[in-house]
Amino acid sequence: MNLLFGRIRERIGAAIGVALLAVCFLVMGIIMAFVVSPQQALEWRRVQRLPVSTASTVAAAPVGTEILISGTLTDNPAALADTDYVAYRVERWEVTVSGGEDGDTTETGKWQTVEQVYPALKLAVDGGTINTTAVDRVNLGGSLHEAFQQGTSDLTADDMGTPMPDGSTRTNGLYNGDLVSVLGSKASNGDLVPERLFGGDRVQLVDAIRSGARAAFAGGIAMMICSLIVLVGGLWAVLFGRRKNKIL
Repeated sequence: MNLLFGRIRERIGAAIGVALLAVCFLVMGIIMAFVVSPQQALEWRRVQRLPVSTASTVAAAPVGTEILISGTLTDNPAALADTDYVAYRVERWEVTVSGGEDGDTTETGKWQTVEQVYPALKLAVDGGTINTTAVDRVNLGGSLHEAFQQGTSDLTADDMGTPMPDGSTRTNGLYNGDLVSVLGSKASNGDLVPERLFGGDRVQLVDAIRSGARAAFAGGIAMMICSLIVLVGGLWAVLFGRRKNKIL
């Protein structure tokens, strides 16, 4: 009798675990499809409506005006010693090990930002030059220069199909001579407070934001479908898999 109740409790526990996992997939899918994607779509429409400003239109704009400029980084000092980076972000691959009830372990990794430097920058634009202010953080994207250093740890986790050692680092950033689009607002001193630094022109920036919105929606729908598959498949395994093993 105790054995029977033990098996029933095991099945109930497994079913609850499957249901919770399915709910997690469902919630994440809903957030991506109906929160993140619409937010990025609004951002895309907002940026799409902004014209590319020139030096003269920036000078004439009131303080606080939202501005989008495209220009070439020029005459900026190096922000990272012994490199050509004038603005950069450093990320480290951090691996986490989690154990399962069966004693197996799972390694998962994530790129964590450990350093970012965005100093005041000078851009050559149509009609003159524009200066940006230094900021602590900014949305950095587009075509960037990357330097990679592989870690030496034996602990690894999959990164886009490649085993990546714990402690690996990558540096992404911009050089003088790069074409950059900057989205921000005009400061009281006439400079531009950057919200986005994007390696590329306005068209590429708009396309990148739109692609992000579409990817978030598609990913959200995929996760919601996965939640159904996990629920049905998991419950089937819980209810019938053990019964088969018992028969055998």
